[in-house]
Amino acid sequence: MMVRPAQHRTKEQIAFIDQIVSRDPTIATAFTLTREFGQLLRQRQGVQRLEQWKAAVRSSGITELVRFVEGLADDEAAVANACTESYSNGMVEGFNAKVKLIKRTSYGQAGFPLLQRRVLLHPAAGEAFDKEQRQRASRRSASAEHPEASPSRSTPTAEVGARIA
Repeated sequence: MMVRPAQHRTKEQIAFIDQIVSRDPTIATAFTLTREFGQLLRQRQGVQRLEQWKAAVRSSGITELVRFVEGLADDEAAVANACTESYSNGMVEGFNAKVKLIKRTSYGQAGFPLLQRRVLLHPAAGEAFDKEQRQRASRRSASAEHPEASPSRSTPTAEVGARIA
């Protein structure tokens, strides 16, 4: 709520922030610094502005924000890029997270063919594959899931029935 732009806050949120900021100067400083950090990232104000913000945080003495700045140092190149570049790998990370979620929810089920089918035919994938490709994947997955339904394989009961007849 504190890093959200003011135009995206509700009236209640604005009133709450005004109330807590007016009561405690430390909260007011923290609010100002977090708001500045949000603007720095959204407007891509650059590495020089980032360094100025880090200096302001260190001089504020707010332990939590100082630790946050120290944590940013662990991934300094990525943070610098976030402050200057307009592109990111967010789409790739989102797709990886989605695949991991599908994989996690499928744990213990039919194996790779089903996972492949779920990833490739996931609603978020859209119309990436034509109808024929989807049917082939569906048939392969169905035969892997239910080997007894495959016409090329005989079941023990079918073999016994054939021997009797």
